[in-house]
Formats: sequence, structure tokens, C-alpha cells
Amino acid sequence: MARRKKGRPLHGILVVDKPRGISSSFVVNRLKRRLNAQKAGHTGALDPMATGVLPVVLGEASKYSQYGLDADKAYEATIQFGQATSTLDADGEVIEEVLVQPFDAERIEIALARHRGAIEQLPPLVSALKQDGRRWYDLARQGVEIERTPRPVEIYELTLTHYDAASHTLSCFVRCSKGTYIRSLAESIAKALGTLGHLSALRRVDAGGLTLAHAHTLADCEARLEFDEAGCDAWMLPIDGLVAHFPKIEFDANDCMTLIHGQKLLGRGQELCHTMRAYLQGGGFIGLVSADESGTIRAKRMLSPVAAGMRGDAGFGPLGSGMPDKE
Repeated sequence: MARRKKGRPLHGILVVDKPRGISSSFVVNRLKRRLNAQKAGHTGALDPMATGVLPVVLGEASKYSQYGLDADKAYEATIQFGQATSTLDADGEVIEEVLVQPFDAERIEIALARHRGAIEQLPPLVSALKQDGRRWYDLARQGVEIERTPRPVEIYELTLTHYDAASHTLSCFVRCSKGTYIRSLAESIAKALGTLGHLSALRRVDAGGLTLAHAHTLADCEARLEFDEAGCDAWMLPIDGLVAHFPKIEFDANDCMTLIHGQKLLGRGQELCHTMRAYLQGGGFIGLVSADESGTIRAKRMLSPVAAGMRGDAGFGPLGSGMPDKE
């Protein structure tokens, strides 16, 4: 007999505006405990010094966390010129300093333009990447040599928002692909301007379409949860908020159950499509499906029958659609 999971079967996304100075894992673990949730995770960590959008995925939403990890992100970033740090950000030790002269607008624009579009980026030594199964930041602390190679990333937008010549700081807006290290970008922009630099502030404002408009501060969440574990349930977003950029398709109840059980639907005449959001007709989200050249529809990643509301009690949380479709 299967052991009953502890906690509430809570499903959905709670978008938190992460404060500075704590880890993303701390936020997730604290909310999991206060929500009394069976399962919780996130769709991409923010460094302790960073703030902003941290989507916390609960229950069945964790099945789709990879789509959040793969999604484009947007940030407000501030670069401090004249100092290099051991971590490329303000949490590290200053390892080198130089005098900085003010930059004119043309020089700044040339430096930013060099970093737009498809670029190659050398990941920072202090990062969560792995070598031989061990995290780089652990290896770096032990003085182990790390083999680093440049990685391709895409910078879709990089615009100056403020430059303060007196404090030698530059603020910019960045919209980028997955895998982009804003710390490395800050260091590279400083080099393009002929100086040293590090990331002094970072705020994530968009993670795959989940924005600060969807977010609630950790303090507000904790205040709501102080006396009621269901205090934040109304703030949860539906699971399909992580996959709203995929096209939508609906099925009747019988077809939904067929797909949920991993069986394919033949001869549906559906055009070739690698990924679609599947819904019960007039109802909620049931998972992701694909259609091949013959029109056969196959399940890719489905909710459980209970979580999809097709059998028994679905538990707590918004399983259906509530996020606007993306064009």
C-alpha cells in the first residue's frame, strides 16, 4: 500500500518577489512548510543578492518547471565600474580596483551594442554548473581548476536606463535567453568600456511571462500564512501559466482520459505540432501533447487524472486556465 503524502495536495504557481540576501531555496522551503504543501520547487534560481520574480511551483506544476527554466527572462541590472569581485557581483570580495573616468553616451552605446544579439559568454567560476558531478562553486572554493568554455546565449534587448558618472554606475534593462549570466554580462560590458566592473544590483522583472504584476512579497505571503495555511491560495496562478506560449487544443472527456493514460489518438487530422496545451472542452488544462505528420496526437507531459479533475478530488489550487494566451 502506497504511503500517503504529508501535506496538502496543492497545485499551481505562487509568484514571489524575492527579497535580497536570501537564497531561492530558502524561499521555496519556507513557503512549502508554511503552506503545508506536499511538493514545491522553482523555475530558475535567483542569486541571494538578486530580487524579483521567483515562480514557486507547487504540486503538479512541478512537472512543467523545465519550461520555466527554458523561458526567456528580463532583468533590471546595475553595474559598478572600477572594481572586480571574486564572484562578479556585490556578494564577492573586491579583488582589483582601478580609477574610472566618466564615459560619454556614444561610448556606452557602442559597448552595449556589442552585447546585443547572439553572443558567446564565459560562465562565472562561482556558479551552479557541474564538473565531474560537482558544483563549480564548491570546486572554486577548493582551488580546483575548472575547464570553462564559452556558451552561446541570446541578448534580445539591452538598453541603458541610467548612468551616474559620479558614482560610476550604469543601469540597464536586459531581456535574454535561458542560460544567460547577467554577472558575466556586467563584467564584459565593463571590459568593453576599458575598465573593471561587477554586478551591484539585479532585479528580475519577467520570467517566461510571469512578471512583477503577478508577484507578492515574501513578507506579505508570510503575513497571510501566519494564521491560515490557505491564506495565499487565492494568489496562486494556474499551472498552464508556465506554458501559455504554446498553442491550445481541446478534447472531450473520453479523449482526455485516453491521453492522460499515455495512449495516442489516431486519425485526428491535426497539423504537425511539437507541443500544444491540451484542455477538457469547456474545462481545465490537462497537459501537453504533440501531433505528428500523420495527425496522430500523443501525450507529452500530462497531469494525473486526479489533478486534472478527471477523477476524485483534485486537491487545492487553480488547475484550469486563468492566464491569457500568448500570441
